[in-house]
Amino acid sequence: MAQSSNEKKFQKEVNYLIQLDDNTLLKGEINKLTTDSIYLKLEFLGDISLSRKSNFIVEIEGGSTFRGELLEISNDSLLFDMTELTVVWVKNIDIVKLTVLKWQDIGTEGYSIANQHKTRYLFSPSSYSLGEGNGYYQNIYGVINAVNYGVSENISIGFGADFLSLLNEGTPSAFITPKISKKYNDNTYLGGGLLIGSLGIFDPTNPFIVLGYGVVTRGTENRNLTLAIGHSYGNKSLTSHVITLNAYSRISNRYGFVSENWLMKETAILAYGLRKFDKRISTDFGIAFISVNMSDTSYDSYRVAFPLPYLGWTINW
Repeated sequence: MAQSSNEKKFQKEVNYLIQLDDNTLLKGEINKLTTDSIYLKLEFLGDISLSRKSNFIVEIEGGSTFRGELLEISNDSLLFDMTELTVVWVKNIDIVKLTVLKWQDIGTEGYSIANQHKTRYLFSPSSYSLGEGNGYYQNIYGVINAVNYGVSENISIGFGADFLSLLNEGTPSAFITPKISKKYNDNTYLGGGLLIGSLGIFDPTNPFIVLGYGVVTRGTENRNLTLAIGHSYGNKSLTSHVITLNAYSRISNRYGFVSENWLMKETAILAYGLRKFDKRISTDFGIAFISVNMSDTSYDSYRVAFPLPYLGWTINW
């Protein structure tokens, strides 16, 4: 009985090597798990915390390794999801080393590169949060520029301008885009925001516009569908109800399919493209079909549709 008691005590207090993302390597253990954080007890550093989104490379006795997400802890074991293949309990005494992987490095749903641009499709936003301190620079066609920054975990703000209009006299085309996002449950996210700006390059006599919208995203970061409903004010020719239906689906480790579709009073835009991932840069390329109501001198209306190539880049930090 005494031997059994000592063995249980040894298993509970066993330490193993933990390598952090800055290559720090110390002995320690995982002693607490919450909805947001993983708490470690390390020699010399003491108690530290990691994001719950962190993943691990787990090395066990005998040299075997696997990569996975930490789901649960007990007195003597850790439960890992092996990148959604299976779940397995591993005893602390059998763990030789844990290597911390940032979420951005491991990605989600088994991909080694994360979806760095989950908060937007081609231009229209999703309900995902950018996260505090995160941001990106976006360029479309080489002339439209935008910067977005996460003010807090659920609030972001963006600024943008058309480069060509800045060189012209008069009111340039520029905008500001505050947004609030909130996770509703595991697969549903809610949000809302404003687009406040001017379209001086298109209508210098009445350039100002305000677009308010609500948005819901359903799915995962790599496969999702978003519906946004809003209304624009200001410029009379652009005052309209606005509906967007957007979709994203990961098709490989480095490519995803993007669809962004706008429906307004006089105009419909259907856009389809591919998103190519690199470490911090994503490239979008595709085609947009723009359909516009027209009228001739007899006041008969008709619809004209024409294709327009799309090309954009996003740099994340």
